[in-house]
Amino acid sequence: MTEAAAISRNEAVPGAGGAILLAFAGADGVPAEWRLLSGGAVIGKGDDLTELPEQRPWVRVVLAVPGSDVAMHWLDLDGDPTPAQAAAAARLRLAGEIAGPIEQMHVAAGRRENGLTAIALVPTARMEAWLDAARAMALEPDLVIPAPLLLLAPGEGLVRFAGLAPAADYRGVAQAFSIEDELAGLLTGGAKVAEIGEDLRESGFGPALAAPAVNLRQGLFAKRRERAVDRTSLRRLFLLGLILLLVSLAIEIAAIVRTSQAADRIEAEANELRAAIGSAPATIGGFGRVAGALFDAVRDTPNVELTRIVYQPDGTLRASLLADSQATLDGLRARIETRGVQVSGGLPTTVGGRAAADLTMRAR
Repeated sequence: MTEAAAISRNEAVPGAGGAILLAFAGADGVPAEWRLLSGGAVIGKGDDLTELPEQRPWVRVVLAVPGSDVAMHWLDLDGDPTPAQAAAAARLRLAGEIAGPIEQMHVAAGRRENGLTAIALVPTARMEAWLDAARAMALEPDLVIPAPLLLLAPGEGLVRFAGLAPAADYRGVAQAFSIEDELAGLLTGGAKVAEIGEDLRESGFGPALAAPAVNLRQGLFAKRRERAVDRTSLRRLFLLGLILLLVSLAIEIAAIVRTSQAADRIEAEANELRAAIGSAPATIGGFGRVAGALFDAVRDTPNVELTRIVYQPDGTLRASLLADSQATLDGLRARIETRGVQVSGGLPTTVGGRAAADLTMRAR
């Protein structure tokens, strides 16, 4: 064809912008036959992928795999499950209905037809082989679809496309399979079957790929999305990394400054205390006399409680006391003064229903 010849000569194909490459895996799993679609129409075709140009004028790749290698089921599932949930439910339901272990099968769930959810089963090893063969041809499929699902389902009955494969493809509403002619009657069940040719089959590729009944590239075989990083994104990432580095550096500097300031403050307080002790040794000795007078007075005065005592470097002793009455506090103050200690403060207050006073004392 003209389009295929143009592509094989690496020439531009009119209308190929945003095109879809549809590659067909053969019985050996290696993709060879292909179609190039744009706007839902076939604009190029060939039997050998090596014909394709290096620039590859398409944006999506679809790999069609033999229907004889994929078991299609249509299940009535409750609710509106996600594909992952539908696949998990299908595994449980179909585990006893298939010949091999369900653990060795890749299960994919698709959309509903006539109230039934499309479920595709294929051996995991076969799925891996298809993808490896495609990658060997420098193709990374976006969709992997059983070939029978490329046919459009008629309103009633089935359509059949024979092609060159030993097994023909059949498609109906909530039905899709590939089978040899001598066994077809077991699955068609006497339903009306309409034969279609290549042209009618190709006319349905666009709608079939726009809303595929099931895509095998899900779960373990889901295609990883690769995000292109342009210069603007790289610049932003660099600036973000630089900002994070500067913020981390600022935090470290602030921590060092706070530690240094705390050390200076502690050293200053220590120097003040050393100076106080060195300049007033007599004051230290006076503390014992003032404290002794206070403790003796508290011991000799009933119903008095000492709640707080603070010694100041200048020799002053501050004490907070509670008593059953103000008269008791006055008696306490008098006993302290008789022991040669000067007492000030003591304005009457009440705390929790008890008389309270803060006394300041120093040796005379």
